[in-house]
Amino acid sequence: MSQLILVEKKEGYAVLTLNRPEKMNAISKQMTKEFYQAIKELKEEKLKFLVVTGAGDRAFCAGGDLRELHGELNAEQAYATLHPMKEVLYELATFPVPTIAVLNGQARGGGCEIATACDFRYGTEWASFGFVQANLGIIPGWGGGTLLYQRVNNDVAAHWLMDADMYTAEQVYRIGWLHKMITVNWNEEIFASFINKTPEQMKIFKKQYMDHMDFQTLSERMDGEVRQCSLLWESDEHKEAVRNFEAKRKR
Repeated sequence: MSQLILVEKKEGYAVLTLNRPEKMNAISKQMTKEFYQAIKELKEEKLKFLVVTGAGDRAFCAGGDLRELHGELNAEQAYATLHPMKEVLYELATFPVPTIAVLNGQARGGGCEIATACDFRYGTEWASFGFVQANLGIIPGWGGGTLLYQRVNNDVAAHWLMDADMYTAEQVYRIGWLHKMITVNWNEEIFASFINKTPEQMKIFKKQYMDHMDFQTLSERMDGEVRQCSLLWESDEHKEAVRNFEAKRKR
């Protein structure tokens, strides 16, 4: 069985790749387990920074796998399925050195949540990005909405979550969510300014960053968002939206 999460250790940093390109790197339960384990192990490494990207050139991540996150789950089942990815996002957000999401393609729904858990986001110029969960009768289910308020201005975060639209790279660069626009054929030169620092410097920079953000109650607030999403999972609106999405996909 192929690995769903690939880890490649480079000189001073590591690259973690979501490895399910045939499914646009949609997150399954097994993938969640491998993701969490990989981050825990990488925390013990002497790194300057961590890169998170997706396999292939279509998508960084299309969100959760709808075969497992289907519309017929009740609230408790939804919470049990969603919460493990919240733990992954929290580990990413509190990783001891800076994290960079390299968005090799579109990020949709939960894909945007993973990217937002990272400290910085570099995205390909042609890709689109969107917190589209509200179009499915729910809210972000992995705590990514809570994290979005940490990354961009409050009004911008609120508008994007309610708007639930896909934005271009230029749009998200303008609102401050994307830090660099890159080409498809990116290489480690995009990290050159990070590579020439020491691990000790980068740990201090990350701690300073976290000290200036509201991280004291972050896990609790993310849990609350997951719980609220789980309650909406049972709604008729969500079930109907999932059925409509599945029907469109089969055409």
